[in-house]
Amino acid sequence: MAQHATVTLDTLDQGLVLAPERYDPRRRPQSTGEAVLRDIAGVMREIVAPKKADPNRRYLVLDTGHAKEGIVNVDRPTMRANEIGSSKKKAGPGDVIISRLRPYLRQVAYVDQGVIDVHGKNTVLLCSTEFFVLRSPDERSIAFLVPYLLTAEVQAILSAAQEGGHHPRFSQTTLEALPVPVKLLEARDDVSALVQAAAKHARQAQVDIQSLVSRLEGQVPRQ
Repeated sequence: MAQHATVTLDTLDQGLVLAPERYDPRRRPQSTGEAVLRDIAGVMREIVAPKKADPNRRYLVLDTGHAKEGIVNVDRPTMRANEIGSSKKKAGPGDVIISRLRPYLRQVAYVDQGVIDVHGKNTVLLCSTEFFVLRSPDERSIAFLVPYLLTAEVQAILSAAQEGGHHPRFSQTTLEALPVPVKLLEARDDVSALVQAAAKHARQAQVDIQSLVSRLEGQVPRQ
């Protein structure tokens, strides 16, 4: 028999949001004394509008499809300020980005230094406003959050928290309230180092393949 949750009027969100998915008990994990994500990383909201972008810089713009299973795909050209099109969020090496749109697509990634190095130090990284940009408040890496955010447990919370019909999203409040296990926090530096190494290898593999493609261009007979 299906289990039902009772929600009293005084627990309804401000504004009396009556959508039933807002009160799904699966999206409100029970606290067990762990830290929550907001204690570990901040959600950055720096927006770059096309009209205020620096015309002397080049911009690498990431859409939600350019982050997947922990890795950023940078196999695309940079663009000028007047080509950005719409306002974007600014991100940078060391950040973790996660799309709030359709969380089941697992669009989570660690932004490694190679994302910038591939295109040159004059490059500014921008991403879709559908991304939440997580940043460490200090020098400690938050790369360990990538595998954490991709776990089945966290994915279940994000899935239960999504709202909307055609474009389901989860909120910043849901993300910031995610409980982070004590054991993971104790191992965060080791896990972060492993994530950073994996991202570096993935970036190098992408560079190596592109180099091989460039070597073959002009040598393959045309039809």
